[in-house]
Amino acid sequence: MLIKVCAVQSHLGEKLTVEEKLYIFKQRPDFVCLPEYSLIGPGAADFIRPALDVKENLEYLRNLSESLNTCLIGGSVVEAEHDIFYNSSYLLDRGKIIGKYRKLNPVSGEMAKGILPGDKIFVIEIDDIKIGVLICADALNPALFEVLGRDEVDIIFIPTTSAYRPGESLSEKHRRDNEIYLRGAREADAFVIKCCAVGKLFGKSLQGRSLMAAPWGILQRVDIYSEMDPCILTAVLDIAELREFRKKKKDLSVEIFDSDI
Repeated sequence: MLIKVCAVQSHLGEKLTVEEKLYIFKQRPDFVCLPEYSLIGPGAADFIRPALDVKENLEYLRNLSESLNTCLIGGSVVEAEHDIFYNSSYLLDRGKIIGKYRKLNPVSGEMAKGILPGDKIFVIEIDDIKIGVLICADALNPALFEVLGRDEVDIIFIPTTSAYRPGESLSEKHRRDNEIYLRGAREADAFVIKCCAVGKLFGKSLQGRSLMAAPWGILQRVDIYSEMDPCILTAVLDIAELREFRKKKKDLSVEIFDSDI
């Protein structure tokens, strides 16, 4: 079973252009992922205005999913319940909301601005493909990949914002991504799609290091010269190959365990 996925590395606060939407549409992707906080503009000082705009933002995501005729992992939006904010990623299948995930591990800066953690893992099956969603710093918790692995998810989408680190070398960036995302793909025995933003969030510059990983290695990553620019990564994923790999790994583990008894 072959499926096509797109990771849309985009400027925070900017909606996709007609050219970008046509480019994505012509590829007929099964899944499209946007970055964390994709609709928060550079002028935002806190989460109050984004939370007030949540209905408008969800309507935009509905229309985008419908116009692209795809399942959209809508980056993340800020939504409020009473005086509490959550960083939530909505899934929309051809214009219909089919689920949402609330970030389990908000960073200190988010919590200082009122974001509280969600309380459960999110897994959903769409057209026989089982997917999970994490958001940004959730990926720093290896236990979450282990839990998703036990659920035998096929793809983990990770909308992300990544702070720009002046002076960081290419090898340091690759090592960090391998230690987090490639390791996560191996822990979960799943494809991992990391989709980053570019621009600024609360005045701080971001770098876009979007990538796609499989348990056997990095499939694609944004090159160092495109880290500050919008771009779209596209890949065809072989779900049957992944499931065969997962089964073989499990069978070998059982054989090794039995031989040690």
